[in-house]
Amino acid sequence: MRELGIEAAKITRALWYADKQACIFCGEEQGAICPACTTEYLHPELGRCRGCGKLILSEKIHCLDCEKGKGPKHLDQITAWGHYAGGLKEFIQEIKFKAHPRRLIEIARPFSDWAISQLPVVDGVVAVPMHASRMAERGFNQAEVISSVLHWQLGLPILCGVERIISTSSQVSLSRQERLHNLKGAFAVQQPEKIKGRSIWLVDDVTTTGATLEAVAETLRESGVQAIYGLCLAAGLEKKLVPLCD
Repeated sequence: MRELGIEAAKITRALWYADKQACIFCGEEQGAICPACTTEYLHPELGRCRGCGKLILSEKIHCLDCEKGKGPKHLDQITAWGHYAGGLKEFIQEIKFKAHPRRLIEIARPFSDWAISQLPVVDGVVAVPMHASRMAERGFNQAEVISSVLHWQLGLPILCGVERIISTSSQVSLSRQERLHNLKGAFAVQQPEKIKGRSIWLVDDVTTTGATLEAVAETLRESGVQAIYGLCLAAGLEKKLVPLCD
C-alpha cells in the first residue's frame, strides 16, 4: 500500500481556484502562459541534460559538464521546466522570498502536464527537505508545496521521511565540488523500509549544479530507493547557448 505523506498536505484543495485569464508571467496575454513567455522562459525548443537538468541543444543528451563526468551520479535523470531567468525567476523568487507559496497553484496544470510528459510514472514524489531552522524562518518549504501540486494534479502519493539534519551555509558562491562537500551528511532517511524499492520524483524549485539533488539522492539510494528522477521548476542554461537568448 502506498504511503501518503502529510507534511506537504498543508496546501489543500481549499487553496485551488480557477485559472487566471492573464498570463502568469507577463500578466498581459490571454492564457495560463502566453506563447511569448513560453518561448522566452520555458524554451520548449531546447533539450534538458539528463544528468543535471540544464537546458541544452535539443539534439544533445548531456551538457558539456556531464559529458566530462562532472554531473550528478545518483539520479536516473533530472529535468527542469524552464530557464531560471526573467519572468520564471521572478515568479520563483516571489514565492520564496515574498512568502507567496499559493501562487504555485497558478502553474499547477501546465507544470504537471509537462512533468508527466517528460518523466516515467513513479510510486510517489519526495520533496527536497528544508532544515527546521530555515523552515521556522520562511514558514514553508517550496519543494513541499510543489509536491502537493503534483499530488493533486496527477494523483502521485507524497512520500515523507527524508530530513535535513544539518543546516548548511549559503551555497550561492560555491563550486559544485564545494557544494557537495558542504552538503555531506546533511540529509537522513527515517524509516527507510517505507521507501525501499520505490521509484520517485525528487522535487525542488531550482537546480544549478545539481549538488543538492545529488546529496539527497545519494541518501535515498543508500536507503534502497530503486529509481530517482529529479524534477525542478527551473535550471541553468548551457553557457554556449546564452547568446541565443540575448
